[in-house]
Amino acid sequence: MEKNQKNPLLAGVLNMLLPGFIHIYLKKEWLKFILTFVGLELVLAIVIWFGSSLQNTRSFGIPQGLCPGVLALFVLVPLFVSGMKATTEYNKILDSETMYQSQKPVSQDDDDEQLRKIQKLRDDGLISAQQYDTRKNQVGKKK
Repeated sequence: MEKNQKNPLLAGVLNMLLPGFIHIYLKKEWLKFILTFVGLELVLAIVIWFGSSLQNTRSFGIPQGLCPGVLALFVLVPLFVSGMKATTEYNKILDSETMYQSQKPVSQDDDDEQLRKIQKLRDDGLISAQQYDTRKNQVGKKK
């Protein structure tokens, strides 16, 4: 199973629109998503209610919805940032796994199979031309 890298910007926006969606987007963890979604929607509702009641108790006139909107940003912006950070971290782990796989010695397959695997690593940009030549020569020496 080949894993693809995820888009951090898309993850941030989705996590902001559906709090906790990052759990589904990255690892398909439905229970974490549901718990996070319910909890953060409750927090967001409390923040909006608090902002509305705060705005209604002030004697000076400010545009309707400004106070709850500003307070809601204190919840939504961190959701966006956490979605981006989680995805960036996920992509780093994926890169590390790919790099580790590329550094493993080629298995004891037949020579044609080994050469094909080495060529694929080179085509994918996981090994340099020098590493490619070294590994190719190693396979050739076994003959």
